[in-house]
Parts: sequence; structure tokens; C-alpha cells
Amino acid sequence: MTQRRYLFLCPDRTSASGGIAVIYDMVALLVREGRDAAILHNGASAGYPDYYDELPAFFTNRIRKEEWRWLGKRGRIARIGQNLAGLGCKARLRQVELRETDAIVIPEFMMAEALVAFHDQPLAVFVQNPFAFMRAYDRALQRGFDPAKRVIYWFGMSRIVERYLSLMGVRNTGFFPVSMKPQDFPYQSDKADLITYMPRKRPREARMIDSALRRRGRLGSYRLEALDRLLRTEVAEKLGESRIFISLLKDESLGFPAAEAMAAGCIVVGFDGLGGAEFFDETTGVPVEEGDVAALVVAVEQVIEEYAREPARLDAIRRHASEVVNARYSVEAFETGVLTVWPRFEALLG
Repeated sequence: MTQRRYLFLCPDRTSASGGIAVIYDMVALLVREGRDAAILHNGASAGYPDYYDELPAFFTNRIRKEEWRWLGKRGRIARIGQNLAGLGCKARLRQVELRETDAIVIPEFMMAEALVAFHDQPLAVFVQNPFAFMRAYDRALQRGFDPAKRVIYWFGMSRIVERYLSLMGVRNTGFFPVSMKPQDFPYQSDKADLITYMPRKRPREARMIDSALRRRGRLGSYRLEALDRLLRTEVAEKLGESRIFISLLKDESLGFPAAEAMAAGCIVVGFDGLGGAEFFDETTGVPVEEGDVAALVVAVEQVIEEYAREPARLDAIRRHASEVVNARYSVEAFETGVLTVWPRFEALLG
């Protein structure tokens, strides 16, 4: 009897992404455990360069065909341009030849398209972001498909995901903590007068905060630096130097940047992105009300002033924060969680 194969749909972006890294981590773990698992990208030249291990991988054009059906004129023109731009890229992957028994694990944001594209395969959905999950669920309902009636199993990775899945009344759910690999962001006690932030999720707010902090003249000897389009190792190096990290999380399930900064011993100031409240509170950082840019600027200035006057409280917070994320989001916790819930999914497949 042929061993069942598990294909994990994965976006094709090449910049650093905690969500893609988690998909790769799951496949790597299952392969090590003897399962037939592989990554399933959407293009022959796709791949995630920020990952170290070579994993089984294929590509499919099923998702893109389904997406094309719903694109407007502008979307189709943009897609044609993307396809033309990729013509010179070297093909890395073979097109998948689907078997009847292949199980497809779908990232939540591809759910509406995958329900149609893989209508003849057993499906599971991996929900890393509850906000993307709700948008995709609504999109599926608008197209006449109820995911709750089609999906066999739902994997979730945070408390806020658990709440959202419960809200939609889906059955057969399993939860485990993901790992941002805190060992890659070792705690640094000695820091430079450096404040860093990642602008990707909130570019407008990032520009406003940067401009306001410089204009108000209360930075003292501190430098401000945006961390954008860097390799993971480069991010780790910068966080190791940074005394203060401005969290610009938005609509998160957890929010890896803030957790990585905490692991590295930064004083994290800013937004928890809602889902990040699981680890980001007054005991692990300086949270600011969601979206309140003015309050965030003031909070950063207050941290600078307090640390210069008496650093003991803030040093204790950043040490505690590092201990929390190292314990809660360790690789061991992730692997134990996956191997606990995965057999439940397999049992439903028969």
C-alpha cells in the first residue's frame, strides 16, 4: 500500500517570513519522523532562500488558475506582468502529479481558492493568522462554499486563533505553539544606544514615528534604524545590538518580530498586534494601545529617560521577556505539539 503523502501549500515570496518558515519547519519535522511530506509552491522557480535544509518540494498551477477566475482586468494585467518577469528564472521544482490519497495542508489565506482547486483531495487548513482566516472564510462563503463542511482538520498556533476557530464553529481542531527559534536570537545584556523597528506591517506609522522621534529631539545619544529586507542572521545581529525595539505588529496571530527582539534582550515598546498579547504585556515590555502612534512615541521617550536615570526595572523586564519567549516558543515545544496533534489528523483520514 502506498504511503499517504502530505503536501503543504506554500506562498512563493522570497523575503523573510515567519509564516513560511513555520510551514517549512512542519514539513522538515514530518520528514524526519518518517512521513511522506513535501512543500507545494505555485511556480517552478519558487523556493524560500531563508531556510537552511533541503526539503522535498513540487509546484502546482491549480491555485493560480483558480485565482485567475476571480481577478479583474487590472489584476489580470498585473498577473501577466508577473509571469513575464519570471520567464527568465531558473526552474527548480517539478510539477506535482497528484495521487488520490494525497492530503493537502492549506495556509488559511489560500483556503477559498484551494477548496475548488483541490476539490477531490482530503484537506486540512493551517491557521497562522486569524484575520487572514476570516477574510478567506468569508471569500469562500461568498463563492458558495462552506469550509467547515469540506475541511477535515484545522491546525492552529495561538490563543487568538483558537478563539476565531471557535467563533466559526469548526470541528476537529488541534493547537500547538510555533517556534520563532529563540536560540537564533541569543540574549545580549550589553547593548548599544540603538532603537530599531521593522516598518513592513505599518509603513505609514513607521515613517511618522521615526520623523516624530527625530524632530522632538529627545533621543539623546540614541540612533534610529529601520530593519527592512534583511536576512534573518542580519536581523539577529541588529537585535543583539539594540537596547530598544519598537513593535509595529498589526493583525497578528503572535508576531515574531517582537518575540525575537525579546529573546535578544531588547526593551520592546509598542503594539501587540492583538494576537501578540499572548506574550507581550507589562511584565515583558511596554505595550501601547493598539494604533496609538502618539502614545508610542511618548512611551519610547519615557523608556529612554528611565533607562538613563535608573535601568534596573527595565533590565528586569527584558530579562524576564527573554525567558518567557524562550520557554513558550522553543523548538522543543513546537515539535512536541505537532507530534501530539498530527496523529489525530491521520486518524480522521483513515
